[in-house]
Amino acid sequence: MKQGRSGFVALVGKPNVGKSTLVNAMAGQKLAIVSPKPQTTRNRLRAIVNRPGAQLVLVDTPGLTEGGDALRQTLRRITGSAAADADVGLAMLEIRGIKPELDDMDRQVLAMAQRQGLVVVINKVDRLPDKAMLLPWMEVLHGATGGAVVIPVSARTGDGLEVLERELISRLPEGPFLFPEDMVTDEAERAIVGELVREQILLQTHEEVPHAAAVVIESFEDGRGDDDGLCRIEGRIYIERDSQKGILVGKKGSRIKSISEAARHEIEALLGARVYLRLTVHVSKDWRKNERAVLKLGYGDNE
Repeated sequence: MKQGRSGFVALVGKPNVGKSTLVNAMAGQKLAIVSPKPQTTRNRLRAIVNRPGAQLVLVDTPGLTEGGDALRQTLRRITGSAAADADVGLAMLEIRGIKPELDDMDRQVLAMAQRQGLVVVINKVDRLPDKAMLLPWMEVLHGATGGAVVIPVSARTGDGLEVLERELISRLPEGPFLFPEDMVTDEAERAIVGELVREQILLQTHEEVPHAAAVVIESFEDGRGDDDGLCRIEGRIYIERDSQKGILVGKKGSRIKSISEAARHEIEALLGARVYLRLTVHVSKDWRKNERAVLKLGYGDNE
C-alpha cells in the first residue's frame, strides 16, 4: 500500500451547516445527499480524497441536535463515535448576524470535534454581505477553542478549500494509505442508492413526511455486465402514518412517480448504467421512537 500522510477527518456541526456539500466538493463528485432540511445525513459516510502524498478520509456525520426520539439519540451517538475515532476533528459553523455569539449547540459541536486535533471551519462565507464580519467571529472561535485554527470557506463555490486541505493534511499521521487509490468511498452502492431516493423525498415533500421517511433497498440486480446493461432496483419507503403515505404517493401516484424518476437519473449518474427503479411505500407506525425499528431500518453505527 502506498505511503504518505493518511487518516480520518470527522466533520461535526449542526444540521444544514454544509458538511455534506463540503464532502462532495472535496471529493469532486456527489457522494453525500444534500437538502435544506435537517436530518439529511443519518449515517456516517466516508469519502476518500487522494492527493499527492496524502489520503484524506472525510467522515460526514449527522447534524448535532439535542436529545429526543430514538432516531435523534442514535444519530448523536454516531456523530460522537466518529469524532472520537478520527485523527482530526473538523468543527463546521456558519455566521449568524453581526455580533459573534456562540450558543450551547455551537459549544457542543466544538467540544465533540475537539476530542482530536481540532480545525474550525466557518462555512457559507459567500453569503456574507461584508467579509469584515468574519474577523470578530474568527477571534471568538479562536479564543473559545484555546487557539484552534479557524478557516473561512465556501463549500458551494470552493473558496478556501485549498487552504483547508493543506491544513488537514498537515495534521494527518504518516503511514500507509488506508484505502486503494481508486476508491472514492467505502460505502456500498446499494446504500448510496437508498440515500439518493431519500434525497428526492426530502426535496419533493413537505410537512412531516421528510423526517418520517426511511428507505431500504430490497433488491439490487447489477446488470452492468449483462447484454442489456440494465440495473434493476427495488426499494421500500417506510413512513409512520397512513396520512403520510397518501402525501408521499400523491394523487394517482404522481408524487411517488416524480420521486422515482428524479432518483433514477441520479442513480444512473452514480452507476454509469441504465436503471429500472421500483419503489413501494409502507407504514411502520412511529418507527423513529422505537430503537429496534431504527436499527432495523439501517440507522446505527455502520462499523
